[in-house]
Amino acid sequence: MSRDRRMKASDVFNQSTPFLGKTSNFDEGFPGIADLRVTVRETDWDQSEVGHHYYTSPNIGRFVDCSNPRCYNGGFNLQSFVSLHTYGKDRKTLLEATSPCQGYEGSPKGRKNYGPCDHRFEVKVEVTYKKEV
Repeated sequence: MSRDRRMKASDVFNQSTPFLGKTSNFDEGFPGIADLRVTVRETDWDQSEVGHHYYTSPNIGRFVDCSNPRCYNGGFNLQSFVSLHTYGKDRKTLLEATSPCQGYEGSPKGRKNYGPCDHRFEVKVEVTYKKEV
């Protein structure tokens, strides 16, 4: 990894072994969901749009990475957000949230932490469930 590239949330996740294991297959991760459509609007500290991301299943990763070049471990955990709101009896078809970036701004080599990242994510997820038989 180059000196000027900071690791984002997906990089950190890919280098670790999660307690419950890794699931990269969409059907394994979301067995009751037929289709997901995700729109993410990323803004900075003054609410200026800095990115717009679109994802559809099965090409959805666990994280939406932060585009802030000074941010370490930044992004939004999309898989956890979808899992939290789609399992159980209350199966929502439209999920919306606004969340700050989970990362922090730091020095080029990552030795100094300058505080939380100032980016935010506005997330909208449209869910289509599989027919129950």
